[in-house]
Amino acid sequence: MEGDEEEDYMSDSFIKQDVRPGLPMVRRVKEAIQKEEKQKEANEKNRQKSIKEEEKERRDLVLKSALGNENKGFALLQKMGYRSGQALGKSGEGIVEPIPLNIKTGRSGLGHEELKKRKAEEKLENYRQKLHMKKQANEQAADQFRIRFKNKQEERKMEGDLRKSQRACQQLDMQKVSEKLHILTAYLRKEHFYCIWCGTTYEDSEDLSSNCPGDSAADHD
Repeated sequence: MEGDEEEDYMSDSFIKQDVRPGLPMVRRVKEAIQKEEKQKEANEKNRQKSIKEEEKERRDLVLKSALGNENKGFALLQKMGYRSGQALGKSGEGIVEPIPLNIKTGRSGLGHEELKKRKAEEKLENYRQKLHMKKQANEQAADQFRIRFKNKQEERKMEGDLRKSQRACQQLDMQKVSEKLHILTAYLRKEHFYCIWCGTTYEDSEDLSSNCPGDSAADHD
């Protein structure tokens, strides 16, 4: 019943069939070969993955299983007086469980993990140093701002004190001038019978008192 049998899609007869009219023969063959290669790659990946999984399961099972009498090292320990669950050492201060295995499954060379760890630590340390430097810069900026603000306050206070001193000097100087003026005008009126506001020299004190409009600067204003 050859006519009823299913044809293999990779067989020569199937490839040579004009399944897609107008499509060149070379293109159909190339597509079929690429499809076969992709299928082989997928099968190979699945097979490798399953092998790795099986190895891991077997390894985990062995590691989780307790040592039995068939183990030569365990049998030797028992002959020396060791009992299961007992800590090692003369005084029983040693370990109870075997040292765990560190299974390396990657393809990196020896020391690669240590190198990665060291680089990660260096990166972390650089990050911490940057944070520390940034914190110091912020603190310095804050200190400088406080100093400038304090200096500004002191400068404003000094300017206020200067204005107060100027006003006090002006007032005191005016008071001294007024006192000196009073002494001089009194001297002129008494000794020379002269009034600076009238601009007149009188004959005597009686004439000054009688004819001068006033005896003080206020009376002449």
